[in-house]
Amino acid sequence: MEELSIEWVAGFFDGEGCAKIGKQAKVKSGIIYPHASLTLSQSGEDGLAVLEAVQKQFGGKIYHHLRVGEHKATKNAYKLYWNKEDGAAFLTKLIPHLKLKQQDCQTVLNHYQRKANGSSPV
Repeated sequence: MEELSIEWVAGFFDGEGCAKIGKQAKVKSGIIYPHASLTLSQSGEDGLAVLEAVQKQFGGKIYHHLRVGEHKATKNAYKLYWNKEDGAAFLTKLIPHLKLKQQDCQTVLNHYQRKANGSSPV
């Protein structure tokens, strides 16, 4: 697959991506803390090829989310996710080009940067 423009990736992310801050609990202490998530999801082998092209240019890791037959899935489903370092770099490039998810992505980027600067989570 040819190189993807950041504008194309932004449009794709606006439609298929997810940037959110959820809650996660530490098992032993039961303390609940914010957890940022940045993902792109696709199904089928064509979808996997697109995720691989995005990954090649913008990092992240792909995992096999659902297999055919699981939860009535008719195709294999995949997710591309970014850790905080790769996610911050990706979002810095992506945010200026987003139309729909700009605020959600900025919130996640702020969370990643807060953690990187040693500040306590909000």
